[in-house]
Amino acid sequence: MKKETSRLKISLDEAVGIDESEIADKIMSIGYKCQKCARCCMGDFGDNTVSIFPFEIRRISEKTGLQLKDIAIPTPSDDRDDAGNIHTFEWILKKKGVTKNGDCTFLDKGLCKIYECRSYICRTYPFYLLDGRIMISECEGLGNTISNEDAMKMAKTLKERYIAEIRESIALLEKFHGFAPSGKGNICVHDSEGEHWLEE
Repeated sequence: MKKETSRLKISLDEAVGIDESEIADKIMSIGYKCQKCARCCMGDFGDNTVSIFPFEIRRISEKTGLQLKDIAIPTPSDDRDDAGNIHTFEWILKKKGVTKNGDCTFLDKGLCKIYECRSYICRTYPFYLLDGRIMISECEGLGNTISNEDAMKMAKTLKERYIAEIRESIALLEKFHGFAPSGKGNICVHDSEGEHWLEE
């Protein structure tokens, strides 16, 4: 655990030093313009699972008045402790039921109901950083012209997301104490803020 935390702290230092203009140049060369198709939000077009940080859940809650249970659910997991309680790491945005094809719960007539406070993943799609390198997911908007200004904005947001991901991982590891039963619920979500026991 300490070894992984140390590795992540080195990664964090490297992430802080990333040159946003280099990322922006790569985005410019790839090209991107959102087509407003909302396919990334729909279950019919692939895995639309969105991991979400605790601070992002709070921000959505503050803007919308919704409670945690209306925004996110524990990441699905088969990990159990000795008492049979489920343990998982982090949260994902809720999706609509099977009859609604698993679309994001915040998708309404092709528009995002929480657009102004949407998560980092949603704001940076189809791009993400892995080990400091830009990676690309499938998207209809790839290959289209993007302005210098929009490419730089995306690059800055990607860097912010990457730093937030590393910080979240460090804080999670520092607060993680294993899969111990508590009697407070039957699902335990481990995140950067500690343990959250919920009833299934």
